[in-house]
Amino acid sequence: MNKDDFNSWLAERTQTQSKLLMGAIVAMCGIGLLGFLIQGGLLYAIFSAAYSRVAAIVVLLGLFGGMGYFTWLTGPKTLKDEVHEVELVDGTVRIPIAPSLSNAWTYAMGSRDSALSILERIFAFLMLVPRMFWTAWYLTKRVHDVRAINVRECGAILRFVLKKAERVDATEIAEKRPKTNLPETLRQLSLLDGVVFLVRGKLGLTLANRFKDDVEEGVAGRKKPSSRKSGQQSADDRSADERLFEDD
Repeated sequence: MNKDDFNSWLAERTQTQSKLLMGAIVAMCGIGLLGFLIQGGLLYAIFSAAYSRVAAIVVLLGLFGGMGYFTWLTGPKTLKDEVHEVELVDGTVRIPIAPSLSNAWTYAMGSRDSALSILERIFAFLMLVPRMFWTAWYLTKRVHDVRAINVRECGAILRFVLKKAERVDATEIAEKRPKTNLPETLRQLSLLDGVVFLVRGKLGLTLANRFKDDVEEGVAGRKKPSSRKSGQQSADDRSADERLFEDD
């Protein structure tokens, strides 16, 4: 696999990830709708029996409207980019790191702490509906961001990290690729599954084992069978692997 093959593989990976995000959006909308039908139906039955249908509708509109407004205000404060300052030769830059998809699911599902009181558990259960819908809306923007990833720039940095096979600091990336828009590119990298950012001490990144395994599978899948001698084929494979780590 050379660098062009790697970029093609990375482009396919981003397409697959955007499809997975779309699946998560559909799932959240489905859970939110189911929760609304259960909660709304239960509350409507209680208030319509105790008061009237009109009162039940007013209560539902007020309750879900209030929870939706509260979620709209607090959601962006929870699911937001973490900004880290990095000292470079030219000055300080602020690097935004996007939250992971698992963080989005955790926010949507709400707290499951067993130490919560009964009232807190009821409130967390009621907030499930607006959180699911808000998080689904949030992920629609993430789909757009994933599709807009600069495969060439991100691919060059990922190949550099693969070559080092260890933690790579943001300052080292800036030195290696001075023309790269560091904040934009690192944020795009944070959107990719398997890219792990290390924030203790200097900001850096590494690759999860599953990402490395996927790369190895991609390498194996793109090596075409040949009738040439094994020695010559192995030399060509080594040459392709060397081209993988060439600079753009």
